[in-house]
Amino acid sequence: MRSTRVFDVANRLARAAGTRARVRLRPGGGYRVEVALPQGLPVENQLKVIAALAGADRYGHHYTHTAQSVWAEFDQEQESSSSEQL
Repeated sequence: MRSTRVFDVANRLARAAGTRARVRLRPGGGYRVEVALPQGLPVENQLKVIAALAGADRYGHHYTHTAQSVWAEFDQEQESSSSEQL
């Protein structure tokens, strides 16, 4: 199930960053997870963030002079027909 993957990645990001992850529905379907990254995040935690992002369909990093965050997007899961399930 796609939403299980979304919340698994959100939990992993939150634990690695030590901050709260925000999960939102995307307007076209699917989910977006965002988490703020504190300054001075240890390298070990940075690697955990990168590993968690690998579970997303798309991901990125937003950086300004005052803050930084990462985001992960998950496409809406497509329903498969009954003939594909056989």
